[in-house]
This record gives sequence, C-alpha cells and structure tokens, in this order.
Amino acid sequence: METTYLIWAFSLGAISAGSMVLGSIVGIYLPMSNSRVGAMCGFGAGALFSALALELVSPTVAGLALSEGHERAEAMEHFIILLIALVVGGMIFVTIDQIISNHGGYLRKGAYVIAQHTSNKSRRRDELIRSITNSSFFGNLPPDLIRDLVTKLHPRFLVENEVLFDRGDSSNEFYIVRDGSLKISHADGGNHTAERGDLVGEISFLSHGAHSAQAVAQHGTVELLVLHKRQYEELSKDHPELVSAVKAMAAKRIEENLHQIDRTYVQKQDWANIAIEALTTGGAEIPSSSDVKAMHGEHSNAGMAIWLGNLLDVIPEGFVVGTVMLAIVIKASAAGAVLGFMDVIPVTLVGALFLANFPEALAASVNMKQQGFSPKRIISLWVLLTIICAIVSALGAYLGEEIPHSYLIFVEGIAAGAMLTMIGSAMLPEAAHLSTPNVAGFSTLLGFVSAIGFKLFE
Repeated sequence: METTYLIWAFSLGAISAGSMVLGSIVGIYLPMSNSRVGAMCGFGAGALFSALALELVSPTVAGLALSEGHERAEAMEHFIILLIALVVGGMIFVTIDQIISNHGGYLRKGAYVIAQHTSNKSRRRDELIRSITNSSFFGNLPPDLIRDLVTKLHPRFLVENEVLFDRGDSSNEFYIVRDGSLKISHADGGNHTAERGDLVGEISFLSHGAHSAQAVAQHGTVELLVLHKRQYEELSKDHPELVSAVKAMAAKRIEENLHQIDRTYVQKQDWANIAIEALTTGGAEIPSSSDVKAMHGEHSNAGMAIWLGNLLDVIPEGFVVGTVMLAIVIKASAAGAVLGFMDVIPVTLVGALFLANFPEALAASVNMKQQGFSPKRIISLWVLLTIICAIVSALGAYLGEEIPHSYLIFVEGIAAGAMLTMIGSAMLPEAAHLSTPNVAGFSTLLGFVSAIGFKLFE
C-alpha cells in the first residue's frame, strides 16, 4: 500500500477520535448540564447507528439482494459471514467490557454505575436508610415511612459549580442533600449553605411557584436525593405525617429568611404570607444510586479502568475507518479516478464517530477527575487514545489490502458488532438516564438523520 494512503487513514482516525480531546476539556473546565450531555449521547448513538448501517452492513446486504446466478452463492456466503461476525463482535465486547468493569471501568458511564448499583440494591437500601435517618429532618420520622421513602428517592449528582436550579425555574421536585454542600443565593444578595440532611427547594415545590433563589454545587461533587411531585403525592396518601414534616420544615425556613430582613421587609413579608398560606392549604424525581465516591474507593485503579474501557470502544472504531477508506480508494482507483485526501473521506462514518466520541469523553473525564487525576493527565490520556485510534485506522487500511474480501467482511462485522453492542449497552441508557426518554429518543433520531445527511457531502 502506498504510504500516502496510510497517512490519510491515520489522519482520518485522528479526526474521528479528536473530539475526545475536546470533550475531555469541556468535561474538566466547562461542565455541561446532565440533560445536554444525555441529548448529545443520544445524538451520537443515532449517528453511529446510521453510519454503521450504511457503511458496514448495507454493502453486503445490497450485494446479496442484487446478486444473480453464480454470484449469488458468494454473496450468500458473505452475508452469513457478516451475521456471524456481528454476533461474535458483540460477544467479544461484552466479555472484555465485563472484565474491565469488574476493576472499576463501569465508572466511566452513568448507565454502568446504575447497573452496578442495582446489583447491590439491598445493601445500598440499608445504607441509604442509615444515611438519611442521621439527619435532623428524617430522624423523627416513623421507620415505615423511611422505608417507603427510600424506594421513591432517586439520585442526582452535581459537579463543582454546576447549577441545580436558578431563580425563575419551575419546581416539580425537592431535594435532600446526601453528600457535599450547595450554596443557596437569594435575589437580595443573601445566601446560605445547604449541607448533608438539609432539604432544598421545598418552599417553591409546596407553593407551586418558581424558585426564588439559585442553588449551586460548591466544594466538589454533590449527591442529592430527589423526590418528584408524583412520588410525593403517592407517599402523601399513605403517610400524611410526611406532608406535615415537609410543611413544618418549609415554614421554619421562611421564618429563618425573615430574620434577615432588610429594606425590602414589606415585600418579603407579603411573599412569606403567600407562601405560608400555600403551605397550609396545599396538598404534594432523581433517579437511588450508590455513593459514587464509595464506588471509586472500592477500586483504587478505577481511573485507568475508565480509560481502558474507552480504549475498548475506540479500537473497532479506528479499524472500521481504515477499512472503509480503503474500500473508497479501491473503488475510485478501479474507475481510473485521480484521488486526493478529500475524495477518500467516509464523511458519514467519520462525522458520526466525531459526534459520538465527544459526549463519551466528556462524561468519562468528569469521573476521572473525581478519581483524582490531574487535568493535564486526563487530557494527555485522551490525546494518547486519539493517537491509538489513528494508528489502528492506518492498520485497518493496511490489512484491508492484504486479506481476502470475505475475511475483511468478517473483521468489519466484528468491529460493527462491538460498536453496536456498545451503543445499546452504554450510549442509549446514558442518554435516557441523563436527559428524559423523549429527549433521548428525539436526539437519537436527529443523530440518525444527520448521519444520513452527511451522504450529501460524499
């Protein structure tokens, strides 16, 4: 193979994986909201679905559909090889991924964290009960209420300086601080700190109004337990004492706020009267997970396992880029075309991988930072991963020219099976967890459509 083609394949692999470096920088220095990261994961998953179907699966399927006569036997053989390879690729991915996850690699994706937590659900429930009963608010609640409550609570994790809610945001849930602290900033310039065991947002929640303050995570990661409106109403029917306790806490908070009255005393008093009235006449979600810090502590090598897990994702991506580029080169050369770098870019595949790698690296970098990795080391590891992807891409182009077509179909099928398994096991669950099912679904559709749209530029 000409050296020029190898350089081109190397460059395309670097471009495909280069968004990981960008994602790591954003994850370290400019944390994005969970909802936006979830939407991006869905978008990337949809783009990958489309790219893999168009670039790896459809050529073999089309070859079978259009074959006739003696060519059909060979096309059938290629089709069967593809099906077997897809399954083998998925099995290989699951096996290696499980090994890495057992050493802490599951921490690289929120969806994996949830799965790991589920496997320890009983132990975690007892731990959660002990945790919240130590707080001043829950310590006086009946044990049966506590047991029912923990089944309704869901976790939300914030990185340092991430905004939980802002002034004017609607309120359909209230929060319990389980770990870390939140800075609550009021419109008048006053502020206070919500710490372990404190309720946050209960006044706006019960009065059915917008938040009048801003809540921001401070001094590192914050874990919250969230109770959505629907779960609150369900609990209220069986445990009216919960309603009384929350209202009492909200009223106490209002009284505390009134002690800080300044020139706007009258305005504050009017607002307080309205809020208290709503509390006395009114009636009413974040996904229970394990303590992420405790999970990290169980795996001293989890940081590198996180990185190795993403390496597992990247190797098949790079190989596919190289082999698909080679196919373009062979087809164009057979037609006698003079090729330039822009002529051999599989735009659909490279674009989809670029879009998919960004949110993956962003979420993983946040976890690596929590593991104690320095920003410089995190970024260096993603740069190294990008270089590895580029090398694997060049290797794919080189080997693709040396091995028979049926063997190439098998190797590409293994890569596609591994990537499709990764999408189903990680990217889509991550999208649904971090955003909402509808946002995840629609963003996946947009990614699928966008990848198809890349065909216009090929």
